[in-house]
Amino acid sequence: MTTITEIEQAIAHLPREQVEELAKWLAEFRSRQQSPTHADTWLKRAVGAAKPGMTTAELMSLSRGDE
Repeated sequence: MTTITEIEQAIAHLPREQVEELAKWLAEFRSRQQSPTHADTWLKRAVGAAKPGMTTAELMSLSRGDE
């Protein structure tokens, strides 16, 4: 038997109030887990996207959509 199965079986025997308390705890626990920031996600996608031979000014212009 796995730990998850054991937990599920134990939860099935809890009174409703304790299930609600557990649900609240799990929600708070999940919110404390570190999730990547928008910048981290963007940087991860940007890996390898450099344009050799372009200046910073040219890249900034390109990112702004300047023509």
